[in-house]
Amino acid sequence: MPLEFNKLSDQVIRMGAMIEKLDFDLSDRLQIALERFAAARDIDTVRERIRLVRQSDISGYRGAAPLDSPLDDPINTIYPPPETAPPATLIAADGSQIYPNEQSPLHYYVLNIGLFIYYHGQAFIPQQITQPRLAFHKDHVHDEQKRLVSNRTVDARRTVAEMQAIAGLAWELRHQAMPPIVALYDNHLLFWANNDVTGSQQIMRDYHAALQQLHDLQANGIQTTLAGYVDNPQRSRVVLRLLYLLSLRDEHEVKAHETELAQGGDLEGLRDRHLFNRVLRPGERSAIMVQNSPRNLTYKQLNPSHEIAFFYVKVGSPQHSSVARVDIPMWVARDPQAVDHLHGLLLAQSTMQGRTPYPYALTRADELAYISGKDKAKLEEMIHIELRRKGIDPLLRSGKVRGKEVARSERQSYELRTDLR
Repeated sequence: MPLEFNKLSDQVIRMGAMIEKLDFDLSDRLQIALERFAAARDIDTVRERIRLVRQSDISGYRGAAPLDSPLDDPINTIYPPPETAPPATLIAADGSQIYPNEQSPLHYYVLNIGLFIYYHGQAFIPQQITQPRLAFHKDHVHDEQKRLVSNRTVDARRTVAEMQAIAGLAWELRHQAMPPIVALYDNHLLFWANNDVTGSQQIMRDYHAALQQLHDLQANGIQTTLAGYVDNPQRSRVVLRLLYLLSLRDEHEVKAHETELAQGGDLEGLRDRHLFNRVLRPGERSAIMVQNSPRNLTYKQLNPSHEIAFFYVKVGSPQHSSVARVDIPMWVARDPQAVDHLHGLLLAQSTMQGRTPYPYALTRADELAYISGKDKAKLEEMIHIELRRKGIDPLLRSGKVRGKEVARSERQSYELRTDLR
């Protein structure tokens, strides 16, 4: 039965009363952040603070840090928009999935990767590719304990499949595409598969192998740029943690405020997007920084070129703009020209949809990857037909499941009686 909204009305009113008492005004903390950002020009002071939090007896800092010399810039450096975006071959990728269903007579899951090739500044028609994959073998859909793999495992495998698809397509196009090849991925690049993900170690090896394939193109003289695009980064606060760290005067204060370092101290509640929405004008980007974290250190130890850096950029127009975080591997961060080209290309892409300041190629990749309800129903129908051919009833359900389906259906269930005279 539907929700009894009359029983919720009083609770909604009480929620509204609570909201009125909450402090949603972040202006005071934002002003503090702006003042610290404006004063953060001394790169030596920043390096000294970072040195302190990287000591073995201090933990809890997961904030931003400048690049290593000589690539380091003051963290408050603002870069203007490039004059033009030169020709490039842009490969955008996105993915979607159908999770496995424990109640299905045949366990499976689906990954669908969408790839969109856009020839920026070239007279070629864009290309679109889809790569649907049906996983059904018992070793693929079950873990070592014979349990169905989790949704988190499917998500991790989709992430790797997306990166493998980008790298594979870039490699195929290496002799015919006009460089630079720009691989655009719709998420953070600092991916990590935790131990609760089935086959996590192999997943991480496969992910880094895909990164290495893209880096090999660069090493073979084909300019290749990889970027992870994070639209409207709601959770990122690594720069604000750095600004709080800079407010601590010495090693004694840093050690005394280890717990606050994780939350941002007196800047808690703010996000990096709040700061850069104020300091960046449309088209501008921030300095390049790295995230100080054990995961990023693991990337660096595995391959220094795989360490993940980032910058913030404000895309769109003065009327319709958005702050995005852009992750780049260190081999891109070391190349100022590649960063400038990427900056210009993202600005050009993000003006192609008018009031929607978001890269056009990523929008198209998402459309290609999307699995609709009709698509899912059609696939289930195909699987049911195949099961019937093998003599298996695909509609066989337990009493509990059948009861739920009847109760939750908008249609009345009827049964034909044949014993009546």
